[in-house]
Amino acid sequence: MKTLLATLRNPMALNIALRLTLASLTAMSAATLLELQLPWWAAMAALMVGQPPRGLLLERGLAQLLGTLLGALAGALIVSVANGSALIALSGLALWIALCCGIANMMRHQRAYGAAVCGLTTVVIVSLTLGTAIDPIGFAAARALDTIVGIVAAIGVALLFGKRAVTQAITTRTKSVMATALTLIADAVGGVGTAMVARERDFLLALASLEASAEDAAAGSRSARRRLHEINTLFARLLDLIVVARAIRSQDTSALSFERSKLLDLEMAIRAVAETLAISSDALDLRAVWSVSHDLMVENPALSPVLMDMRDLLERVALGYDHLRTDTNTSRTRIVRPHPDFAGVKLAATRGALATLVAGLFWISFDWSPLRYLLLGSGIFTVLFSMIDDPAPAVRQIFLGGVAAACAAALWRLAIIPEVPNALLSLMLATPLVFCAALVQVERRTLFIGLAFNMLFAVLARLVDLSDSSVKLIVASEVMLLSGIALSYAFYRVLPMNTDRRREHLRSSVRKEIAAISIRGGTEWAERHLARLRYLVFSLAVRSQGRVQDLEDALSALSLGHVLLRLGDMDADPEVTTADREMAKAVLGVMQRPIHDTQDLLLLLEDYSRRNKELLDADAPEGKGHASRLGWLLDRAAAEVKGPSSIFVAIAAGNRTPRSRQG
Repeated sequence: MKTLLATLRNPMALNIALRLTLASLTAMSAATLLELQLPWWAAMAALMVGQPPRGLLLERGLAQLLGTLLGALAGALIVSVANGSALIALSGLALWIALCCGIANMMRHQRAYGAAVCGLTTVVIVSLTLGTAIDPIGFAAARALDTIVGIVAAIGVALLFGKRAVTQAITTRTKSVMATALTLIADAVGGVGTAMVARERDFLLALASLEASAEDAAAGSRSARRRLHEINTLFARLLDLIVVARAIRSQDTSALSFERSKLLDLEMAIRAVAETLAISSDALDLRAVWSVSHDLMVENPALSPVLMDMRDLLERVALGYDHLRTDTNTSRTRIVRPHPDFAGVKLAATRGALATLVAGLFWISFDWSPLRYLLLGSGIFTVLFSMIDDPAPAVRQIFLGGVAAACAAALWRLAIIPEVPNALLSLMLATPLVFCAALVQVERRTLFIGLAFNMLFAVLARLVDLSDSSVKLIVASEVMLLSGIALSYAFYRVLPMNTDRRREHLRSSVRKEIAAISIRGGTEWAERHLARLRYLVFSLAVRSQGRVQDLEDALSALSLGHVLLRLGDMDADPEVTTADREMAKAVLGVMQRPIHDTQDLLLLLEDYSRRNKELLDADAPEGKGHASRLGWLLDRAAAEVKGPSSIFVAIAAGNRTPRSRQG
């Protein structure tokens, strides 16, 4: 009741609930008038896609349509090829569901949803046609047509009555984040000190959140979609700026009294660019930054490595912003590459196959028709939630909504349907129930309860079907469907996936990418592995829930990845001395192997840094610039290994200690 009352007082939520109600009932009415085979599936489709704002609704509807078409084709093919053999059909379904669960787990946004819809549609076709006289091809076509009607109804209602979501344009939000990044660099140059550590973590968290939502924010806009690659590239450059800020912060500039005025000039020049960006849409004017930084590098070559990196990245950021500002999409370089959680993919595929096999074998072993609903319930919700990090709570809500829907549907079939003269009156009488469930669905905390009620009530009550119903068959079907949902929940508990487990998988992938950068040092593949590392850092930050340790781990890993990339590049530089090249190779060789003790690695890095300084002192004219760069890289690597990060060493099973939850 609290949820219902709160939603009624929220105009935006009330509008969504009304749209969901109108779209679902309109879809079922239209499908009935068109004499489609299963009109309640049209209502189900409208409920699944009808909640997001207009732009995202269009893309979600497209994902639903493509997933339904492919899933219906696969379902009809499985039943037809099986030619009456339940075991062959079940084996084919299990393999297909495993594939859909794995692909959904690999993908993001609406692509993942489309893969899940593909799997659940196949489950529907196979479970409801196998062992019956129903033509699987005709049934699949009916399912596809019902889905099209539902999607059209949801989009039509949204266009007529939906309100545009009040959201900030993605380009505006990007400009704000850029200004923050420039201020971060200015503060680092100004020597703000330890306060910068928390600022870096906060900026990473904000940037990762923006990166994760960019695709959905661009949904429905062709221009935003066209610029999405440029936006993501810009986000990656801003992520690298955090590494530069950490590097600047690590420099000891307190002793450079003769250069303090120049450092202050550089700080003010960068801060002026940030302030101009916040109030203007003009291109970034970095000429003052170039001038002051050039003077600093000439006066003190020890600052050259970090200032050169800063200049290079700022130039790339300015170019990316100019492309975004002028709507020019010329960049084809992918500096962020998706890197799926393959352990999670394997787990999702295994869970999907096992749940399908268990439910299916139980059905064909007892040869009792209502058991097909056991397969239906377990298959739908095992594949539908395969792509989220913590599906068990969602499936619990689905079960609760399903219990309420089953009770209401049984009452409707046995008490209401026999008393109503036509299907239209049945729909009108059900409107208050559907609307109340839609109010529950709109609230984030109870979304799946409301969604499950409306979806399962539509399918079980069959509001426009006035034929007589068997009490025994209704109860048996509902019990088996709920048992299927419970079975799905059981598999999510036996083969669990949650945010903590996903984070551990990501941390393991981070270690592998760091080793891969070392192995492929000096080649273009090292850049590809760094692009994957950026993606993993974003993913880890999004799932950090603000935990200090996770954010620090992500930043340390990215900083070390940059150091290793630059060490690899030194091998191809003809101006690098032989001694420097050999030291760089030695460090890369150590980082190619799993790290068992960071203390040993730290001692090794410090030893190489000391030897580098000795060589610089002995032969300053020959190797001054490059030796300084190598020494800076070694010091940066040592600082990350020595810091509070815990990501570089895998925690042995059975020796896990809880990480800090502060922050």
